[in-house]
Amino acid sequence: MAKAEKKSDKPDRKPEKPPAEKLRPAPKVAFPKKAHPPTDAEFAARLPSPVGKRFEAVRAFLTKQGATEDFYFYGPRTGWAYRYLQEEQSLCSILLQAGRLVGIVALDAAAQKRVPWDELSDIGRRARRVAHGTPALLWLDVALDGTGAADFRRILKSKLAR
Repeated sequence: MAKAEKKSDKPDRKPEKPPAEKLRPAPKVAFPKKAHPPTDAEFAARLPSPVGKRFEAVRAFLTKQGATEDFYFYGPRTGWAYRYLQEEQSLCSILLQAGRLVGIVALDAAAQKRVPWDELSDIGRRARRVAHGTPALLWLDVALDGTGAADFRRILKSKLAR
């Protein structure tokens, strides 16, 4: 008597695996080491000329508002950034993120109501759409290239108009 062949529940071929997704390299953090804060010159050296001019205009605006400027380390994923304070309250931060200059500002509900959202450029409106936080405290990341620097100043004016 011949032995009965066992039929396996397994298919004859292995199912094809979907192709592995390419992992994008993590964006390079401009100044990732806490022990090595950048100098003003090192920060400025990483900026293209037109962006550097917009950055200086934003810095001048913040200085006129009485803000103090210092470097602050936000962690290894963000690195060092300029932090602007008015008295003890944080106004905003400006950092290099994936090679772009970005301004970050937190707006409470009252400041959000004062921002002329309809008058901002596409950069400012996009920053609002992708903002994170809660209705009580909204965090905006505004790219400072193109018309973003002007939008960032308008948003800061709304925050300062208490």
